Amino acid sequence: MFATVVLVDLLAAMLVLWWLWIEPPVFADLGRSVLITVGGLFSAELTWRLERQRRQLTDTPHVNMSSVAILAVTLVSGPVAGSMAAAVLYLHLWWRASRWTSGIAPYRAVFNTSAMIISACVSYGVVRGVSSGNVLSAPSDVSALVLLAAIATFWLVNTLAVGAAIATAEKQRSIAGIVGGWSANALEIVTLFLGAVTAVFVELRPWLALFLLPLVYVLHRSDSVKHLEIAASTDRKTGLLNMETWRCLAEAGLRKARRHHVPTAVLMLDLDFFKRINDTHGHLFGDDVLRAVAQVITSETRRTDLVGRFGGEEFVIFLSDVNLGGATEVAERIRCAVAALEIVPSEGSSSSAVPVRVTVGVACDNGYGGDEVDLSELLLSADNRLFFAKGQGRDRINAGYTRQAR
Repeated sequence: MFATVVLVDLLAAMLVLWWLWIEPPVFADLGRSVLITVGGLFSAELTWRLERQRRQLTDTPHVNMSSVAILAVTLVSGPVAGSMAAAVLYLHLWWRASRWTSGIAPYRAVFNTSAMIISACVSYGVVRGVSSGNVLSAPSDVSALVLLAAIATFWLVNTLAVGAAIATAEKQRSIAGIVGGWSANALEIVTLFLGAVTAVFVELRPWLALFLLPLVYVLHRSDSVKHLEIAASTDRKTGLLNMETWRCLAEAGLRKARRHHVPTAVLMLDLDFFKRINDTHGHLFGDDVLRAVAQVITSETRRTDLVGRFGGEEFVIFLSDVNLGGATEVAERIRCAVAALEIVPSEGSSSSAVPVRVTVGVACDNGYGGDEVDLSELLLSADNRLFFAKGQGRDRINAGYTRQAR
């Protein structure tokens, strides 16, 4: 990772010097650049507490609103002014949010600034390469295409730079962990569109840009609140629903199933001899096992199914519109997929995969009859069947109706 960071920092410095030589900033344009940068600082100052919380809650690439001002300044005043805006905004971001977050060293703030500078310089190069004159002063269909090209270039270069650094530092990351998920990238693209709109407004009527400040603030706040809601509803270790959220959603799903008279089922899963795995290979490896099993369960269930971590090494699933046979089939798929896992400890004397097995209790209700089964009864029945299955030898399924089938 160190080599990637140094390379990105050097490239950013070289690009700034290059543009400073061939197209130095015009003094008359600096006033508008300062106006945009101050607006970016004002927006960042309003949301720095949320930004700090968001950085503490996620370890994947995420978006702040700095690109709005950076791209706008770049389009209005050129890449040198855009680079200066990036330095000012990221210094403020580091001072207000990043330096208080564990694990974020100053060199990472410098790297993020350099990635933004490279993105600004390259995107401006695209604008200058495919257009003649100022594309902002005379909007047209061609100008719109040029701005779209600048937005796409800015996003692509920044994504590649940040993704390369993460990939070289943590080789076990998923694609989403390297370049960010769809929602994060969509938000970044939206902020770049706002940056282009800001540049057009400042070029034509500078006071119009003031109307964009509330929009940037609301966008940042809504995204931060979304991260907080996700953090409050999920289990940090596995990424599944925590028990409180699972119960709330499952009760709502059960009520809906009652109205439509469709069957429901609850699956209770318990990892066999998990304490032995922890004692032999350590709790960190045990956490790896929990995450791997959680991924298996998620992959073997529908997106509409509710999957949660019940506690410890136990998981729970709520299925709607699934009869006893269907629920048993889901349980069997999960059991076989877990048994097929090959998880090798990263440290220690063992170089072979550690066997992982799961026992499942399945409780089903067909959704008919006046004497309704509530969620607690489904959970209790699934737990009892799980206990019975473990008593029969583990790595097996015990399934049945919560009450006598009606």
